[in-house]
Amino acid sequence: MGAALDIIVAYEFGSSAIRGIAGRREADGGMHILAVEQERIPGTVRHGIIYNIDKTTAAIERIRQRLSERIGLNVTRCYVGVAGLSLHTEANTVSRFLNGCVKVTQELIDGMMDENCNVQYPDRHILEVVPQDYVLGNHKETDPVGTQTDQIEGRYLNVVARAQLRENITRCMADAGLEVVDMFVAPLSLAHSILPDSEKRSGCALIDFGAETTTVAIFTKNTLRHLVTIPLGGNNVTTDIENILKVEHDEAEALKFKYADARMEPSEEGADRSITISNNRRVTERDLQDIIRARMKEIIVNVWHQIEKGYWTDKLISGITLTGAAATLNGLVDALAQQKDFDADRVKVAKNLLQQMTTTGLHIDIPACELNTVIALLLMGNEACAVENEVPEDTETGEDIPEQTDTTTGETTQTNSETETNPSDDQQNEGETSDETHEKQQQQEPVKEKKSNGFKKFLHVMKKMVSEEE
Repeated sequence: MGAALDIIVAYEFGSSAIRGIAGRREADGGMHILAVEQERIPGTVRHGIIYNIDKTTAAIERIRQRLSERIGLNVTRCYVGVAGLSLHTEANTVSRFLNGCVKVTQELIDGMMDENCNVQYPDRHILEVVPQDYVLGNHKETDPVGTQTDQIEGRYLNVVARAQLRENITRCMADAGLEVVDMFVAPLSLAHSILPDSEKRSGCALIDFGAETTTVAIFTKNTLRHLVTIPLGGNNVTTDIENILKVEHDEAEALKFKYADARMEPSEEGADRSITISNNRRVTERDLQDIIRARMKEIIVNVWHQIEKGYWTDKLISGITLTGAAATLNGLVDALAQQKDFDADRVKVAKNLLQQMTTTGLHIDIPACELNTVIALLLMGNEACAVENEVPEDTETGEDIPEQTDTTTGETTQTNSETETNPSDDQQNEGETSDETHEKQQQQEPVKEKKSNGFKKFLHVMKKMVSEEE
């Protein structure tokens, strides 16, 4: 088991692909990426929600097998990220009126947390609770234990999602033979790995531009303040190009990344340049960029709506960080800043986590910008997820058992003395406990399996001899 003790495995369910990753925790706390695999199965996962159980289970199993082959171990467990369209936060308040001015205890705080966790949301599960602050009289505290008050109000931010989201993931993992060690809220894991504590303290927003969704997470004072998922993403841009220009998905995707310019006031240079698309048709760069810009503006407007709805605009001292595949679109940083006259220097694309990992001798075909979330999930894990492959042995010493063929019956028998029954064995068994007898039976089971295999080999040889004589 020694080689498998530090192996961690994580899965991400994105709308564009299901990804699995395996890594080894190093002595200095870093992560050595050992294998990355993905399955693209369009329509199976939509907006982060699993719709086709069978296809998703099959994809999980294929990824598991390939990861196991790459690392030379058997993957049996994993960590999973939860995301999707229904993921968002709900504010809740729990109040306590105390008998006089008393000291706030940890038991009181725990009881208030339990009451908050028991809040019921229609068809929603609470995935995580983020305490905001506690109001004692006229002042706020983040850690009220030990203070005195006659009343206390706890304010919480509950991260919730559709119940089906977690249930479908659990079902697919179980059907694929994988135990889920823990489920993490994917955007929070991503923020933990990408955003420095200093930025979360001073105030920042993390915007993850995914394939079918865009997630906005806002932090101040090192605490999550708002999380919402917008049902628009990079695939919407691709679909617009497909429908308007009548091209295939792959061609539309290539055109998007090659010619995109999301800025509100793009450069006029080359705007009238002609581009050749399928079936020898021509389109100008300006027409293509207008298609891309229209959809990206819709996404950006929705992002700013979420930021302004909570009056967070003036609190984003450390600015806005972009991540996800669509975040690499040309001009997106400027477009986001131009929409609300925000300082463009305070908008940046997140670093690629893959570049910070050890990947000695590993070739990865997946773009690094698409791997931030699954790497972040991997970094959250702390329990072993793989075991050494079992090598079947015929005896305790692993030696083969000699076989003899009975010429009268044609059956193969074992010559190992340990499998033969001595007359004295019955007398010995009389003095043994039932547990000891059961243990002996278990030790003999591999021998019985070997005998069956030997008999099959014998039949194969005899059939071959007969065919050769004929």
